[in-house]
Amino acid sequence: MEPLRILGICCNWSPFACYNAAGMTGMSMPANFHLIRVMCIGRINQALILRAFEFGADGVILLECTDEDCRYGPGPEVGHENVHRVRRILHLLGIRQERLVERTFGAHEKEKLVQTLWNFTKEMEKLGPLMAKNGRKREAVKS
Repeated sequence: MEPLRILGICCNWSPFACYNAAGMTGMSMPANFHLIRVMCIGRINQALILRAFEFGADGVILLECTDEDCRYGPGPEVGHENVHRVRRILHLLGIRQERLVERTFGAHEKEKLVQTLWNFTKEMEKLGPLMAKNGRKREAVKS
């Protein structure tokens, strides 16, 4: 069985500082986790999140700054709204909404970030792959 593909979309500021510090101190990360660094979670649109699933992500986690730490003002608020809208679309597509989560971090919370990545990976492993090899849906929508 092929490993699940977990994608993190990470704000350049506090969450990336945590990720970078965790890597520099040798903290273990899930092997199937891949990171995309963006300037601000509020600057990405809903289509980018949906494209992650289209291109094979089994789970997507948005790593964002706390509301008070955002350098771009309403970034986390815009991110929250995007997640809410994308989750409704995922439901319509028959994809469990648990496959998309958002988490906030201060710049000093590297342990919390790493534990969050491991927990999210374990949750996705419980759900299994999003699509079967032949492209047919494998999961039923959770009502």
